[in-house]
Amino acid sequence: MDDRRAAVEYLLSLGFKPGNSGFYYLADLMVMRLGGEKISPLSTCGYAKVGEKYNKSAATVDKSIQNAISGAWTRGDIDTLYLQFGNTVSSDRGKPGNLQFVFQACENLRCSRMSGSGNENK
Repeated sequence: MDDRRAAVEYLLSLGFKPGNSGFYYLADLMVMRLGGEKISPLSTCGYAKVGEKYNKSAATVDKSIQNAISGAWTRGDIDTLYLQFGNTVSSDRGKPGNLQFVFQACENLRCSRMSGSGNENK
C-alpha cells in the first residue's frame, strides 16, 4: 500500500472527515514524513510545502490542521484516539498538537506495517 493511501485510510479510521481541508493537509504531511522529508519546524518547513501545493498560506494550513484534529477529537472514537495518541495529548487542550499528531501517526503507521497488519504487499 502506498503512503498516501495508508495515511488517508488511517485518518479515516480515527474519525477524520475528508470534507475538511485539514484532512488532506495532514495526509500530505504524513506522506512527506513517511517518505523521509523534513517537515519540522512545521511553520517554516512542512506547512510551507503543503501550502505551496494548495496555493495556501502556512497559517491557513496550520489552522485547518488544528480544526481537523479538534473535529476528530469531538466526533471520533475517543478510546481509539487515546490508545493511539494518549502520550501526546496536551493536558490543557485535551488533544495533541499538530507536530505531535503527525509524528505519532507516522510512527503508528510504521509499527502497523512492521507487524504485518496492513498486508500492504497484496
